[in-house]
Order: sequence, then C-alpha cells, then structure tokens
Amino acid sequence: MGDRTRQRRWVWLASGLAMLLVVSAGVAWGLGWFERPEDPRVIEIGEMMQGMLERERQRQGPGNFLTAVERVAGIGAIALKASTLPENLRPRIMELGFDVMMQHMGDRADRYFALKTAEERQQFLDQELSQMDFMRSAFEAAGKPGGERGERRDGPRGMRGSQDGANRFLKWVLDRTTPSERAKLEEFLTVIERRMDATGRSRR
Repeated sequence: MGDRTRQRRWVWLASGLAMLLVVSAGVAWGLGWFERPEDPRVIEIGEMMQGMLERERQRQGPGNFLTAVERVAGIGAIALKASTLPENLRPRIMELGFDVMMQHMGDRADRYFALKTAEERQQFLDQELSQMDFMRSAFEAAGKPGGERGERRDGPRGMRGSQDGANRFLKWVLDRTTPSERAKLEEFLTVIERRMDATGRSRR
C-alpha cells in the first residue's frame, strides 16, 4: 500500500468514520504536542470520553435515529467543555480522543473478525453503516450540514490542503500504534470501504 493511500485512509478514519475523535480534533489540530497535564478538567473530559466508549461497547444492532441524537448531544457536551480549556491543554484532549477512537475502532474490528461466516460479516458491516447513516442525520439535525462536524471536509484542521500536515498526522499515528494494530484496522477499513461502495454510500 502506497504512502498516500495510507495517509488518505488514516485521515479519513480520523475525520469521518470514528465519531469519537470529533470531540477533540476540532479544538486541537495545529497546536503542537505538550507534556501530559494533571489538570482536573482534562481528567473530567477524559472520563466523559471513556463513558461514551463504554456505552458504545454495550450497543447491539443498528440502533436508531434517537440513540444517534443522544450520542451527538454527548459529543457536543464534551466538545463544549474542551472548548473552554486553555490552548496548552487542548492537545492532551486530542490525544485522549485519539486513544478512545482507537479503542473503539479496535473493538469493532475485533467483533467483525470474530464472526465466522460471510453472511454474518456482511450483516455486521451493514449495521455499522446504518450507525454511520444515523449519526450523519443526527449531526445534520444539530446544524452540521452533511455531518461534516464543523465542516472539516479534507481531514482535521491544520491538515486540509497540506501534504506536510498529512505526513505529520501519519507519523503521529505510526508513533502511537503497533504494526499489528494498523494492519488490523486497515483491513477493517478496507472491507468497510468496499461495502460503502457496494451500497452506493459516499466516503465523504
């Protein structure tokens, strides 16, 4: 897989598929990386993110629009708290959001690969895509056209239109994941992309 393909896939993961990252990415990109603070406000936001992850781990089936609205409201509450932090704390929030996102995606990938039959796997993918559809509709209802989460159309802020930014993000991913983790998630993303194409869904 070429570097640009890998960059595009991980940027897409960060900006589109993994909804949990949105709670932090919108307030942190382009600010640089700092030492981990021990600020109680950061701890509180981290606990809120982890709570969302635990609720996601308990979900079964395709869900519905109302549960998606609840999730969007939770994301909004976290984003609001993050927006009140001083700039030197925001990169830590982004790191926490990335960690939660990776746990979430790892959970979904593990569940998919544990399925034994092609029929079960396709059903699982269709449920995941239904979740994405519900979330997109919920973001639109909340005033985010197209579910773009603040109109980040080409990746997180600080990376749009910038090959240097894409390279920086890819390096950041590589520094925080193992080869086996990346291989598993890239394979999972590949099957999701193929199913999106097969069902006529846009990847944007």
